[in-house]
Amino acid sequence: MTVSLASFATGAFARYNDCTAPLPMTVNIPSVGIPANLPNGQTIPGARASFSIPINCTVNPGGVWWMTASSGAFSLVSGYSDVYTVPGLGAGIGFRIRDSSGATMTPINNAGSFNTFQFGTAQLGANIVQGSFELVKTSDAVVGTFGFSAMVHVQNQEWANNGAQASSTVSFKYTVTGTAVPTCSVTTTDVAVSLPMVSRSAFTGVGATAGTTPFGISLNCASNAKPSISLTDAAAPSNQSNVLTLSGDSTAGGLGVQVLYQMQPLPLGPVSYAYSGSAPVTNVTSLGTRSGDTSVAFTARYIQTAPSVNPGTVKAVATFNLSYN
Repeated sequence: MTVSLASFATGAFARYNDCTAPLPMTVNIPSVGIPANLPNGQTIPGARASFSIPINCTVNPGGVWWMTASSGAFSLVSGYSDVYTVPGLGAGIGFRIRDSSGATMTPINNAGSFNTFQFGTAQLGANIVQGSFELVKTSDAVVGTFGFSAMVHVQNQEWANNGAQASSTVSFKYTVTGTAVPTCSVTTTDVAVSLPMVSRSAFTGVGATAGTTPFGISLNCASNAKPSISLTDAAAPSNQSNVLTLSGDSTAGGLGVQVLYQMQPLPLGPVSYAYSGSAPVTNVTSLGTRSGDTSVAFTARYIQTAPSVNPGTVKAVATFNLSYN
C-alpha cells in the first residue's frame, strides 16, 4: 500500500465561517446490477458517479481541501492495491475515488488514521473539489443499500459550507439489486459510420442538422437482458452535451456530430451519473429488454455548432459502454 504521510493537529475544527458550497450532497448510484459473469476485481458497469463541489470563500483559508470519513478509516480490500472499503459498505464491493484527471486517489494519514482524501489547494474566491466514485466487485455482493459519509474541510481552518460539519458533508450511497444480472456481448466492437457528403448550404444556422445516416450495434444477449448505453466523447471526455466534438484530424469547422436513438440525441458524459447538487445529470439511456442476437438501431447526423460552416472533412469518435439493470 502506497500512502502519503501528513502531520496535522487532531480534529477538523473550523475557526472561521467564510466558505459556502452546495452541501450536504448525496452521490448516489441507485441501481447496481452486477453481471453474472463479471470477474472479481472489475469495475461494475454503470457504477460510477462524478461529483463537482464549487466552494466560494471570502478569505484565503490556506492549506488544502480534505474529504475525511465521518467515521472509521478507509482500508484496502485484501488482495487489491487500489480498492478500498470503509464501515458502512456491504460485503463483496469496494470502491475507488478518482481525482479530476481520473487518477486513483490514495487516502492520507490524518492523525494516525487513513481516513482522508486530499484534493486541491484552498484559496480566496472560487474553489472546486471534484472527482468520481466507482464500485468494484471483490466477491459475491450482498443485496441492499449501503454507503458512508465524509466531511469537506480545510484542516483546522474552514468547513466547506457555513462553518459547520453537518452542512459540509458528502454521502456516497449505492443499492445492490442482485448478482445475477443477464448481460449482452457486443458482436462488433468497432462501428464505422460513413456520413454522406452534404452542401454547406444545408446548414442555415446553429442547430441545423443534415446527413442523417442509420447504423446498428449488434449484440448477443442472455434472455431478458436489460442493457443501457452511455456515450463518451473521445475528443473531449468531460463533454456533457449531446454533440460530439470533431477530432483533431477533421478539416471542417462549425460542425459537430450527434448520435440518436429512437429519434432522440444521446447525451454524453464520462460517467453514468454526475452530481453538482442533489439531482444527478445522467447519460444512461435504456435499450429495453433484449434476448439473443439483436441489432440496436441508431442514426448519426451533422449538426451546426457555429454561425458559419467551413467545408472539409468531418470525424468524431464516441466510446460506448453498456450497463445493466
